Amino acid sequence: MKRIALLGFGVGMYLASHTAGAVSLIDHSAGLKLTAGADIWSTPTNVPIGFQNGAGFVGSAGGFGYGVMPYYELRIIKLVGVEADINYQHGSFHRNISLNSTDNTETITMNSWRLPILAKLNIPLGLGRLWFGLGPEFTLAQSSSEKSEGPNIQSYATKDVKPTFFTGGLGLVIELPLTGIEIPVEFRASKNLSQPSNYVDRVDTNPPALHAESSWVYRLGVGLGVQF
Repeated sequence: MKRIALLGFGVGMYLASHTAGAVSLIDHSAGLKLTAGADIWSTPTNVPIGFQNGAGFVGSAGGFGYGVMPYYELRIIKLVGVEADINYQHGSFHRNISLNSTDNTETITMNSWRLPILAKLNIPLGLGRLWFGLGPEFTLAQSSSEKSEGPNIQSYATKDVKPTFFTGGLGLVIELPLTGIEIPVEFRASKNLSQPSNYVDRVDTNPPALHAESSWVYRLGVGLGVQF
């Protein structure tokens, strides 16, 4: 009987140790990040003759953007993982132009909800982990507006769109010992995959409206999260 009891105890300890080891293969993080950076409108191609020096974003433009981003990350053996975010972004870009020898400015602002999903490679460090990530970023909803300032420029309508971006990022996550708290710091660059290069494809003619979308989005981010 004692031998059976000892054997049962040994088997139980073996299974418990291997179950704990299996659980430790997977860990998670969740938290909130704040972001700030730039939105870029690239120079369109094939601008119609007579429009090259006019309004309507016929050239390149840029502006400031910011956002807030709850995040969740799943990691396997602490090396590979996936991060999904619910990203609220406010972006804008503006262009200064001269019309009839006067200075004018046109600006587009956009508010959008986005869903980035990044496949990540993590490199453990003494103070935390370094990561590199790639993946799509889907626009879920958007609102936009245009503002024109100057004596010789007229306002025009914008069209809300839902572009898909390809996002690359790198970052450092600082892990506070014994607390489970982490501080992520990161940089992301997102390329609009849905935006055509042709100017006439960026503008609706009936009714006239310019598609409100950034060509590139750059963001620095910092946040606070927990591991579990």
